[in-house]
Amino acid sequence: MVSIQIAAPPGSLCKQTEQCIAQLIEDQGLDCSVELVHDFDKIIELGVYAIPGLLIDGTLKSVGRVPEIHELIDWLGLGQAP
Repeated sequence: MVSIQIAAPPGSLCKQTEQCIAQLIEDQGLDCSVELVHDFDKIIELGVYAIPGLLIDGTLKSVGRVPEIHELIDWLGLGQAP
């Protein structure tokens, strides 16, 4: 199971990131856990200094923007986007 963390306070960037990941999980039938990290101290502890932050299996992949679908596909090892 792949662990995904979205580090951001509740808001539009967090929601956009969450929706993008949820759609990809559904489309690909992935076995993933998604955790929303809203606590500022925990966000800083994870190394996120611009929101939203995205971690996959504990590795920081993106900060300060909503990742593109093709990036998520690459980071999750799914090959090329259709």
